[in-house]
Amino acid sequence: MPELDRLAARTPLELDDPDGATPGAIDRPVNWSDELEEFHEEATRNHPLERLTRGAMLGHLAPLPDGATIVEVGCSTGYLLEDLSEAHPTARLIGFDLVMSGLRKARLAMPDVVLAQADACQLPLPDACADAVLSVNLLEHVADDVGALEQIHRVLRPGGTAVLVVPTAPNLYDYYDRFLHHERRYARGEMARKATRAGLAVEVDLHLGFVVYPAFWMVKKRNRRRFNHLEGVELEQKVRRDLGGTDESFLFGTACRVERSLLAHHAKVPFGIRGLTVVRRPTAP
Repeated sequence: MPELDRLAARTPLELDDPDGATPGAIDRPVNWSDELEEFHEEATRNHPLERLTRGAMLGHLAPLPDGATIVEVGCSTGYLLEDLSEAHPTARLIGFDLVMSGLRKARLAMPDVVLAQADACQLPLPDACADAVLSVNLLEHVADDVGALEQIHRVLRPGGTAVLVVPTAPNLYDYYDRFLHHERRYARGEMARKATRAGLAVEVDLHLGFVVYPAFWMVKKRNRRRFNHLEGVELEQKVRRDLGGTDESFLFGTACRVERSLLAHHAKVPFGIRGLTVVRRPTAP
């Protein structure tokens, strides 16, 4: 497709720009930063919940033809793109993000993937060009998340699938969410309702992290009472300790392995740390 070829051709210039300026650069506030990108990279590659999430997303991706075009919106440093490349070696992969530092690292790991700086609400793609779209832990950062969903609807081919993951339980919003610049945590069914408003048909709406959710709920409630006042260095140190504790926890890792087995048997529980929603662009208006 000529438009995609042009996007791929201009990508090296965008990613080599030392100042992060690009042709048609993004002219809007970015609800993320290079510092958060570095923090995210350290925390997420091998974290048990991240591995569980990426595996669940791949498992819910509809069968794709050879040479399919798969787009990740909010690709960061490209861990999900790496998994997609392994699972779908003939696919054409495209990754978008607003933060250049993550894109540069993704490009070093995957020089053959099309990577470009882009706003989730203004994807530089033609209509109906993608067989699948994935987005993990992005939409909670986007003020106009329905607008981003409308963009996903626009770029999907009729019948194409999108797999979306967001944090759940708005009553658990705390210093951790504030540190990561989350606009929101999602209520049960909220993503499905917003996707429907954007013209997408909801096929699956379930939760991830449900095995550890009771403990997660108690910790988040305690944190809202005891630590919501934290700011600056104290806030960052607290979040790093939190993530490090779960990353290295034998019990947390075991719980995620148990949940992986339950998900393989189509377990569906009405609560969890994250929501996973699978949507499809209808084949008819």
